[in-house]
Amino acid sequence: MAARRLALGLLLCVAPPSPGLAYQERLILSAPSGRCTLRLEADDEARALRLRVHPEDASCRVSREAVQAFLQQAFARTDPPRLEGTYASLYIGRLVDFPWLSSHLASAAARDGRWDRKKGKPVDEGTNAYVASLLSQREVTAQLDSAIRDAGYRISTAIVEKVLVGELRDVGPPEEGTQSGRVPYDAMVWFRLERTAGR
Repeated sequence: MAARRLALGLLLCVAPPSPGLAYQERLILSAPSGRCTLRLEADDEARALRLRVHPEDASCRVSREAVQAFLQQAFARTDPPRLEGTYASLYIGRLVDFPWLSSHLASAAARDGRWDRKKGKPVDEGTNAYVASLLSQREVTAQLDSAIRDAGYRISTAIVEKVLVGELRDVGPPEEGTQSGRVPYDAMVWFRLERTAGR
């Protein structure tokens, strides 16, 4: 029994931790926003950031301006806790937590000839790749870039998984000029971060 315990102890010492155990979040900033709380957390080992929206109740809806102001404040912190070193990604979780991005995705797909509104899928590519391409467009990334630019960061591309598709009329108020049909409105989303010149 003692030998087995010794062997197990040695194995644990040399084996790498599982991905679930490796995540070491560090809270950078937490702030209320209406009926929500925004949190920015850093995983310094993975060089990754996580933006969380914690609802107080069903009326929680964060605005673009609130998220921009929050990110700008978090990235500008000079006193601990603050961002340290260079980070490679910003994970925002579910897109529906950011209603203006969800609405933009749905409306953009509804207007796009590369998306089949009747079938609810892209015409000639995978759904994840299609949604990532829409969320990587400058009109989307610029909305977050404006908040992190002064800290020397920009968003290069989006990465998504677990895309959800639904009827446009159920997603929310569509942008002007869009049509009905089945469109993407939610996904798990990461944005790749890059350092800007001179930083």
